[in-house]
Parts: sequence; structure tokens; C-alpha cells
Amino acid sequence: MKLACISLALIGLCSTPALSQEACADRDPGVLADFEGDWQSDGNAFGQPAESRMSWAPIMDGCFWRLEYVIDTNPGTEQANTFHGMGTHHHEGSEITGHWVDNWGAMHSLRGSATETELIVYWGEPDAQLGRSRYTLTEDGAIQVTDWILNESGWQQFNDNRFERIED
Repeated sequence: MKLACISLALIGLCSTPALSQEACADRDPGVLADFEGDWQSDGNAFGQPAESRMSWAPIMDGCFWRLEYVIDTNPGTEQANTFHGMGTHHHEGSEITGHWVDNWGAMHSLRGSATETELIVYWGEPDAQLGRSRYTLTEDGAIQVTDWILNESGWQQFNDNRFERIED
């Protein structure tokens, strides 16, 4: 009897479909699919001349989307500096959650929402540092990225760049 129960249990485990893989493959990534690829901007960042790049890609069978963000401020000068951040975004319908880390030592939770043309993500914690980023797909196929930080005076914008797709 014990052998029969073990055999039935093993058969059940072996015949169970990979639910998480099927669920991710069937999930509609929405605007994130339009963001996929490499992008560049020559606008200011952090109030300084900058060259910025971002790359969006599905990872883990499409269960998550990775954003890599690099900002070179004051390129070609003695004040040149590189900011490098990476976000992992999990999408469930219009709801977005995830995590952000960067070379300034920040590690933030992400939460936000997505529409057909826009992603708004809040990062950080209300009792510490809190910010938000808006990624808007424009009618001509660019992405407008605007960032704010919450301070005592309210939301202060510190970045607003138009990214063009880098063609292969």
C-alpha cells in the first residue's frame, strides 16, 4: 500500500504542468513589450549635461522585465561621472512591482502601474527616500522619462529626457 501511494504521488508530480512557465508565457507584457530594446538620450540629467542609455529586456521566461540604466554626466570633462542602475519589474495586468539597485548604494522596492502607453513607478519608502519615474511611449516611438524625488516642498523633478531607439 505504501509503495502504491508513493508511486501515485510521483506520477502526480511528474505529470503536473509547469504552471509558472505557462503563466508567464501567456501574460501580456503591455507597454513593456514596446519598451524592449536599447535607447539613448543626450539630455541633461541631475541638472548636468549627460549621455544616457537604457535597455529593457524580458527575463525569466517573460515573468520579469529588466531595465538597465546608465547616465554619464559631464562626459569628456574632469567632472565626468557614471550612474548605473538596474531594475527588475514584475507585471500582473496593470500592476507593477519589483526592485531597484544602483552604484550609489541604493536598493529600493518598486510599485506602480502601467497603461497602454505609460509606466509609472514609485521607488523607495515613504519614511525614507521616495521617488517616482514615468516612462511614456510617445506617438513617434520615443520614450520620455521623467523622474521626481519627494522632499519637504513636494515632488521635485530632477530628470526629464527623451530617449530614441538605438537601431542595430
